[in-house]
Amino acid sequence: MRILLAVPFLAACAAQNPGQTPARAEQQRMTELDNAALWQIQANTDDRLELARAEAELGSRDELVVQGSYLGRRTLSAAGRSRYRRGRTDPETDILACDDFVTNGAAQVEFLGAGGPRVDQHALDPDGDGLACNWVETLRQAAARARG
Repeated sequence: MRILLAVPFLAACAAQNPGQTPARAEQQRMTELDNAALWQIQANTDDRLELARAEAELGSRDELVVQGSYLGRRTLSAAGRSRYRRGRTDPETDILACDDFVTNGAAQVEFLGAGGPRVDQHALDPDGDGLACNWVETLRQAAARARG
């Protein structure tokens, strides 16, 4: 009887987002956090990918600076350094380009949600530094704004 009660619960959990990748699920988790929680992650996490996701989500909300902290404080130094190998993308299936995004933060969010920085299925990070489109410019603006 106990097993039968668990089956509908497990089925309901599995049906929420069938086929969702772990990267997309983690990015979705970030979108559900409030700004204070994201800034807390940005300040304290040791996980580089979690840091990148938190900063991307904050940037997509135009949250660049808060109480002496700023986007890029811990990530800007990676800009321009190729850390991830990039292959060719298929123009037939590559449906996104940097110009398709309203903000650089939105491009970075999509890039990470689609498997970035290790996978770059839309060629949003051709230099392989883990920063999509013009995200580095947003980080530089945040740093400049924080410094006054």
